[in-house]
Amino acid sequence: MKKLVLIMAGLFLLTTANAQDKEALKAQKAAQKEAESTLKKARTIYETSIPNQQYGRKETVFEKLDGALPLIQAATESKYTKDKALTWQTAADIQNEYYKKLDNEVKADPDNEQVKQKYLDCCEKVLTYCIKYDSLLVLDPKAKPEEVKLRHTQYQNMAVNPAAQLLQAAQNASNSEKQEELKLGAKYSEKFLYAIQKSHLMSDFSNPNINLEDWKAYAKAFLAQSLYNIPGTPEEKVVAAYKDLMTTKYKGVAYQSLANYYREKDKAKQNQYLQEGVDALKGDAEQQDLRANFALILMQNLFQSGDKEGFKKAANLVKTEFPDNSETINAYLMEGQMAFEAQDYDGAKAIFLAAKEKFPDEPKCLLMAARSAWMKAQAGGGKKPDMDVAIKMFKQLESENPEDPELWGESLYILYNNTQQPTLAAPYKKYYKAN
Repeated sequence: MKKLVLIMAGLFLLTTANAQDKEALKAQKAAQKEAESTLKKARTIYETSIPNQQYGRKETVFEKLDGALPLIQAATESKYTKDKALTWQTAADIQNEYYKKLDNEVKADPDNEQVKQKYLDCCEKVLTYCIKYDSLLVLDPKAKPEEVKLRHTQYQNMAVNPAAQLLQAAQNASNSEKQEELKLGAKYSEKFLYAIQKSHLMSDFSNPNINLEDWKAYAKAFLAQSLYNIPGTPEEKVVAAYKDLMTTKYKGVAYQSLANYYREKDKAKQNQYLQEGVDALKGDAEQQDLRANFALILMQNLFQSGDKEGFKKAANLVKTEFPDNSETINAYLMEGQMAFEAQDYDGAKAIFLAAKEKFPDEPKCLLMAARSAWMKAQAGGGKKPDMDVAIKMFKQLESENPEDPELWGESLYILYNNTQQPTLAAPYKKYYKAN
């Protein structure tokens, strides 16, 4: 009897579970039916709101189309309809009507920021929905190839102009000083790059009037610039954005920006990107001025850090590859200074005189050569022949720069006195600054 009771209890539990399953299945079917009905209603509203000559509608009836917005939103979120191509096709079609309306409003009132933002939000939705629809359309086993191709092209064309508007907005935002606008610049750039580089929708896009590679380069530049100027952006994200930009014609800007990024925080990394920039821009005629700038800054950094070998290599590159750059004189001056500080006065003098020959209008070259000769004389015990070499060079400096006694006046007074030539020293006494 006990065994029979247990069997009966088990049957009751099984029957109850089956009843619950049936109720759940019934509720599920009802929810699915409701979701599909919602999608159908949204589609019907759309089709009965847009222009249709057969029914005498010349313009979109937005008062009616507004009713489709909550319905299609629900369809994109429902687990029963969010993976249907029709859902995203309908969403794209509806938003495209608002896009055309807002496009006209922006053109009529371009300074209206509220309308402009609604327009950009709409552009983003059109692009997103077209991408989603296209990704599902190609997976539909029931869709005929010719229909897929036709729809693919149709929605690709629908998405192009909104994408272009996002790119323009990204440019404007990336030049802002406002954090919220910079964040929008990064957002729009990322959305555009995803569409162009990763979506199936734009994978075969071609237009003789559009250089897609230029568009990609612009978006990468706007993204990097926005991230650079947003406080708190993770370092690796900034670096990744500029490394991506290095694959474009704006690679010079990328190296320059990363060098600037690390200027205060990490000199080693700054030097790394300066050197990489020098290497990457070799042979790029349009960016040789920028390349020279990289080399000059790198040279100065290495000089200031005391990296003699690194400096000499950088200075030699500057002198060899940028001989006519007005800043190349610094390669000679720094190299001479390094020899001077090492007490190689003959070597320093030779370098400074080579600089004078290359840059005859820069008095600092002869000034430093004269000081090198003077220091050699002092190091050798102040012998008159050595001192006379220094005097001769300072006299040449005087003849070439008579209007600038700061360069030669006091030095000649001291040198003439040190060589027991008070008569010759007298005219220069007025330049002497006693401590």
